[in-house]
Amino acid sequence: MHNLAGESPSGCLRHNRQALLQDLEQLSQTRSTNPFRPGSGILPPLLAGRERETAAFEARIARTREGQPQHTALLGEWAIGKTTLLMHWRRLRQQAGDAVVLSMAYPQSADEFLAGLITAIDAEVATDWPRQLDVELGLDVGVARARIRRPSRDPERELRAALRRLIEHQAHRHRAVIVLIDDVDLLPMTGDVLLRLRACALELYAADLPFALLVAASSGLFDAVRSAHEPLVRFFEPLSLGPLDAGDAIRAITEPVEETGVRFDPEVVGEIVDLAGGRPYYLQKLGYFAFDAAIDERVTQAEFAVAFERAFASVNQEIFAGRWARMSPIDRQVVAVVARSTEPRPSGDIEAEAQRLGVRPSAARQSLHRLAAAGQINRLASGRRGRYAVTDRLFQRYLELQTCEP
Repeated sequence: MHNLAGESPSGCLRHNRQALLQDLEQLSQTRSTNPFRPGSGILPPLLAGRERETAAFEARIARTREGQPQHTALLGEWAIGKTTLLMHWRRLRQQAGDAVVLSMAYPQSADEFLAGLITAIDAEVATDWPRQLDVELGLDVGVARARIRRPSRDPERELRAALRRLIEHQAHRHRAVIVLIDDVDLLPMTGDVLLRLRACALELYAADLPFALLVAASSGLFDAVRSAHEPLVRFFEPLSLGPLDAGDAIRAITEPVEETGVRFDPEVVGEIVDLAGGRPYYLQKLGYFAFDAAIDERVTQAEFAVAFERAFASVNQEIFAGRWARMSPIDRQVVAVVARSTEPRPSGDIEAEAQRLGVRPSAARQSLHRLAAAGQINRLASGRRGRYAVTDRLFQRYLELQTCEP
């Protein structure tokens, strides 16, 4: 029996299967050529607008190599590109022959964190451990991370010894030793860890064994450590990472697609830049879904409307839902009040509106400080009290959806 086209059923099935495989292959090729692969730490196709910060970092490493170590705190809001920049600097310094240790912090005790850091340092010189370790290895955005489960009677002494071995290993090559620590403010006792790192570095420096430390955290790092603020801010010289300007943001979207067949309409580029607010992570995320939404190798506003909803849902699932879940009921009420206005509002106005919702002014004031320290809202200096706003347009949209009337 044949179909209307004169082909047998088995031949028709083979043809359909081949067509399906071709469609899947074409889809796979389209996705593989998408230049905007999203993900923390995955380098964007164009690292735009970070030349000043990179030059400052390179100058500090040069002084470190000359025996005048400079330690850095890379500070910036969520989605501003801190992890991406650390990965970029790590590769630059590795290509130059320096020894670079990259450690990702997460909620754990100070001793557990230092034990993991010791293992990462010893991995740079391929040291054989003289005692049995229980090591759990995981791969996270291309970084091998070891979690150490072993007793440590004196982690600071072991850390100094590990660093000394690595520095001496590098000395004959006249190369620098750099320790990068990302998301250090995720540690419950951030100030304690930073002070211990500082003490270790000062002791090595006194022994004429210099190296450079760089920690990355939110803008409120030193506010959060309170009493340890002054000695730490003098030791970890802040390097602030701000939003990209409009020109760099446009380049970050338009230049990567120039080598592909896909084109974004100018209105789409403008909308992506406006929504992202200079945050590289959002630029990459919106660009990724816009690229995948192209029809006939073109992305118009109609295609981007669909792409935006997909990108927004992805960010919600990855980030915003977790943020909201971790907030206390008071913080949720206060952040909702802040998000209702597109303009920065004085803290007194926010406290008065929150009071009408049943939140005492003192509790609202403390909530504003917590939210600002965590990077959920932005504080603009204006006298002692300050003004507050949610400048992240995607997060503001999420808050509006969470708190709208049913």
